[in-house]
Amino acid sequence: MKKILTLASVCAIALASCNKDNLAPVNGSTAGLPSLPQATVPTDANGVITVTTLTSDKVWKIDGVAFVKPGATLTIQPGTFITSGVTKAYPDQITGITQNIKGVLVVPKTAKLIANGTATAPIVFTSPNAAGSRNPGDFGGVVLLGSSTTNQPVTKRIEGIPQPVNVDVTYGGSVPADNSGSLKYVRIEFAGYNLTADNEINGLTLGGVGSGTVLENIQVSWGKDDAFEFFGGTVNAKYLVALSNDDDDFDFDHGYKGTIQYALSLKDPNSTNSTSSGSSDSNGLESDNEANSPWSATPKTRPVLRNFTFLGIDNSSLAGTKLKFGNRWRRGTELDIERSIIAGYATGAAFQDGATGNFSNNVVQAYTAAFSGTAPGTGNATNIGSTPNSYLLLGGAGINPFYTTTGAASFDVWNLVPSSTSPAAGVNYKGAFDPAATTLWTDNWTKFTPKTY
Repeated sequence: MKKILTLASVCAIALASCNKDNLAPVNGSTAGLPSLPQATVPTDANGVITVTTLTSDKVWKIDGVAFVKPGATLTIQPGTFITSGVTKAYPDQITGITQNIKGVLVVPKTAKLIANGTATAPIVFTSPNAAGSRNPGDFGGVVLLGSSTTNQPVTKRIEGIPQPVNVDVTYGGSVPADNSGSLKYVRIEFAGYNLTADNEINGLTLGGVGSGTVLENIQVSWGKDDAFEFFGGTVNAKYLVALSNDDDDFDFDHGYKGTIQYALSLKDPNSTNSTSSGSSDSNGLESDNEANSPWSATPKTRPVLRNFTFLGIDNSSLAGTKLKFGNRWRRGTELDIERSIIAGYATGAAFQDGATGNFSNNVVQAYTAAFSGTAPGTGNATNIGSTPNSYLLLGGAGINPFYTTTGAASFDVWNLVPSSTSPAAGVNYKGAFDPAATTLWTDNWTKFTPKTY
């Protein structure tokens, strides 16, 4: 790659200097937020938002859970910061347990969110705390609900969200082209709640979201649960980044059928990790058809993925303890993934519980085994037991803030055929970035820092 990915556009690979630059306050504020007036997003007694625009001249706070009004559109201006405000108590209508929640934005069915930032003025959902004291769970998360297809009852209620008066928090239906709005150049930071078992709020939760929705250039970082979770739906996406999240970076289930191209998953050796039965349950990707055997509900979950890069940990013992699989395909899911890279996991990809489909033309570096089960595809390059330093840096591209070792990859990570066409017209390389590019799609709007944020 000809251009080093900059961290906050000023760092190269030297980690210490990156720490210093990224811990600098934004616009002079000691809280790491712009030095602007702060205002609470106005809502009625049920938490329904009563304005149509959040302007960039304020830092907006969400008290508890705020809902876009059904049938209405909420627009967020480029460069706007949104954070959490007052914690509110909500009795969970399923378990009856009272949950304390803050900073969650919900877009119900028939409502829309237009959050179109720019590369130089992204929209940021983040922690209200000062730099150095921000933690996963400081902000709640963003939830989009739509009327697209799933393999669940159409009245399936999204997990983790209270049901206010006159607001439907179910998802799914029969409208594959349903439109929940547009998110472009958006960062969601320090989000997530683990409310009860299998009842969480993710960084970006997508329930039954349709293909009329636009998802482009979105980064979810330092989350307490999954970065991106797709509960059914048919929405497509491109240019996604998941950094230092506790659980899965990309999670698909309940019949999701969409296409995602160009995505990056970075695991943090210093972060916490989710567990199941006492062992790590943190994957780069997890895909299920449904939770209960025989996992036969239709439509089958089948994400179509192209040009993903999943980077784990540069330590075989730590990777084996803190991580599960680079990819985990299970519970009857179908799959279609090509031209992607997996590195830094004990096992690169697992194919379980009758998972079928296409896993082809990918690169897999692993400490113990490339695959658990048989990969349903051809043309995959594997390298077992080698150090992943060069993989984790993408051949010296300097993309990973957690490692500083440079050097060329020990085998053909990139499939180094310079791209003579734009990514939109055709791709002949593996991974999230074109090795012939002079600019990267992550330039300017993303933020990469190590655990010392």
